[in-house]
Amino acid sequence: MIRKIFFLLSGLFAGIAGCDFSDRPLTDATDSFERAVGLYEEKSFRQAETLFVQSLPVFEQRGQNHTVAEVHRYLGQIHLAEGRLYTALGKFEISLSKTKKENDFRSEITINNLIGDSYYAMGVYHDALSYYGAARQLSSAFNDVQTKAEIEMKIGATAFVADRFEESLRSYLSALSYYQSNGNNASAAFALGRIGEIYARQNRYPEALNSLTQARTLIEKSNEPVLDARLRMNLGLVYKAQANLNEALRLFREAANTLRSKKIGREYETLLLFHIGNVYFDNGRYTDAKKYYADASGIARASGDRIAEGYAELCSIRCDEYMMPSTGKMQATEKIIQSFLQLARQFKECGHHAGESYAYAQAGRLYESIGNLSKSQDMLRQAVSLQEGTLGEFTQPEFHRPYQEYLKMRGKDDVYAQLASVLMQTKNHEEALRILERASSKTYYEVLQDAEVAVRVSTVSGDVNNCRTKLRELRMLHIELSSLLSKRGNAADEQWLNNLRLQIERLEQETKDLSARIMKVHPNYEPLVRSGSLKLQEIQNAIPRGTLAVRFLLAGSELHVFAISKTRFEVRSIIVTKEKLFSLVEEYKRLLNDPSVYTGTGGEASVPVMTRFATLSTQLYDYLLRPVDPLFERNLVIITSPEFENFPFHTIERQDRNGTVKYLVEITSVDYLPSLSSFKFKTASSSRINDIVAMGNPTGKNWSIDYELRDIRSFFKEAKVLISREASWEKLRAAKADVLHLSTEFLMDEGRSVLGAIALSNGQTGGETVKVSFEKLSELLAAP
Repeated sequence: MIRKIFFLLSGLFAGIAGCDFSDRPLTDATDSFERAVGLYEEKSFRQAETLFVQSLPVFEQRGQNHTVAEVHRYLGQIHLAEGRLYTALGKFEISLSKTKKENDFRSEITINNLIGDSYYAMGVYHDALSYYGAARQLSSAFNDVQTKAEIEMKIGATAFVADRFEESLRSYLSALSYYQSNGNNASAAFALGRIGEIYARQNRYPEALNSLTQARTLIEKSNEPVLDARLRMNLGLVYKAQANLNEALRLFREAANTLRSKKIGREYETLLLFHIGNVYFDNGRYTDAKKYYADASGIARASGDRIAEGYAELCSIRCDEYMMPSTGKMQATEKIIQSFLQLARQFKECGHHAGESYAYAQAGRLYESIGNLSKSQDMLRQAVSLQEGTLGEFTQPEFHRPYQEYLKMRGKDDVYAQLASVLMQTKNHEEALRILERASSKTYYEVLQDAEVAVRVSTVSGDVNNCRTKLRELRMLHIELSSLLSKRGNAADEQWLNNLRLQIERLEQETKDLSARIMKVHPNYEPLVRSGSLKLQEIQNAIPRGTLAVRFLLAGSELHVFAISKTRFEVRSIIVTKEKLFSLVEEYKRLLNDPSVYTGTGGEASVPVMTRFATLSTQLYDYLLRPVDPLFERNLVIITSPEFENFPFHTIERQDRNGTVKYLVEITSVDYLPSLSSFKFKTASSSRINDIVAMGNPTGKNWSIDYELRDIRSFFKEAKVLISREASWEKLRAAKADVLHLSTEFLMDEGRSVLGAIALSNGQTGGETVKVSFEKLSELLAAP
């Protein structure tokens, strides 16, 4: 017996000796990883995440870079599915870094795609397009045409919501070609449907109807109820735009009934009911509209979409406002105000500041209507504060943007103008101007936040770049927090939410301190670092002597003209309705492009048009500038505002009592600035201009531009003129000048620049141009 035990123990020890204990952790980690993948595929995300996290350190210690990249990819996909969008992005970026080290190009395509998905979900479309573009390039290199087509669809969707319609159209057409050649009718129909949506946005309604109808034909024999409902919805929107409301309602109803009967596509059903409500609302049938809005709100609530629920409820409250009885209006208004305030609290709970701000703005508007200006100011200040403090928030473009567009929320300056208008009624002129200035600063910050601008001033370059990095992180954290709060039933970890809030609070203070430090040294970088509002005295100190700055505010039936110089601040007002003034402005701008106004090409028929144009010119002067005419000095600076975007003030004419007519530019020099704070920007002074470089006409095909550029030598004989092949980026970068004059094509819908691109010569081939991002101009050396 003892002998048997001895042999058993000997065999056991021999077996143990043959094993490598160091392989056990890796084996266990691999087993955990495989189980985690299975759980992920079953959508058991929390359990899968635990196992992935447990196995990760072992793979890292053993240098298993491929598996480490896979773990981070899966973790990123889990976070993305749960709404932890910025956290997901971080995981994908680690995965991409590991994948590149392994030269795993196939995985690189996948991860670039996922990073693009993360940015798209966060509404950072510029970066989404960059990563989708990288994935498309790799797919082309491997001739993976199917993956390339899928990426083209994503690029098309992203470019569409970024209002880059031509780029979107190119991508969808490319994908459509692939799907048609492979007989994939469902995907081809989807691409055709999106092409139809682009045409509709461009007001090309016949082409939109054709594309959407073709798409429906492709899936007639397929079981694609959600896609068909989407196509019918967009057909209905085209018919609505063409005022064919009966056909629009028929399509909306049929699509909604199909989805309801099959109990699928609840997001589209919500939107369809919303669109039906809009048709009734726009036609004054408020009771019917309210019913459909209430149904939409109920479906959104059931499906957990708190944002859509809030917007549908907001539309419902607007119906109540329009149905207010003529008697007891004060009490009815107070009741509706309370409904808006309750809705503001609901939006706050789901982290959606845009909706919360809009609800407060409506309450402020109603308080103003019953004469309670104090309460109105309180509500509107709340609305402005929310917009000021929000760098970004989660929305789904397809399911939330239609509500925002219908409520005209894209005009983000409206609430600022509302508050400024109420402040004017209480004679608080200085604060009204300050509010308008804050609106301008916010607008330009939003335009430039994703621009890749070179910071050339060494004393602040580190602080500016650091501040911009922190602001970007702050924006992402804002989006992640609102994403987690936006979904009803989302079991977001309270500790995770609190940590997010603490990070946001810390970054807000850090960016505020950095911004203040930068502004003291070099205020030119204010649009890049989200500066606070300026005091009037600061602005006046920065205005040059002999200069008058004017800023406009249309409020109710009055146009207020703010006039600011180094020594005075006045507000002059004139009675004119917004509708009348805007109609005159639009007519003037239209006639400004009518050749018969200048050339008389229509013969006698041109006389009435020319007379009307001349009348408009003096009439607009009387409205816009006559009130401050006595305050004119040597220079007039127009502070641009959304109401008068692209309006050429310098071309309007003053008619004196003796009949003398002069263009504004003949009376005083005219300049334009984006904001009053621009006066604080530092500029290089020069006693005289010496070096001038003029370049343009890179294709060499427009002789009139050549003539224009050479004509500069009539005033500055030594001006250097670069045209045709000479008009290249290399020549521009090497130029040293006090003044640079560019005459070339500006392309907004090209390349990856948020500011568009400029066309320059490639420097080698006549007629060929290259696109240079507009931001690159910031790299050019300034004059000493």
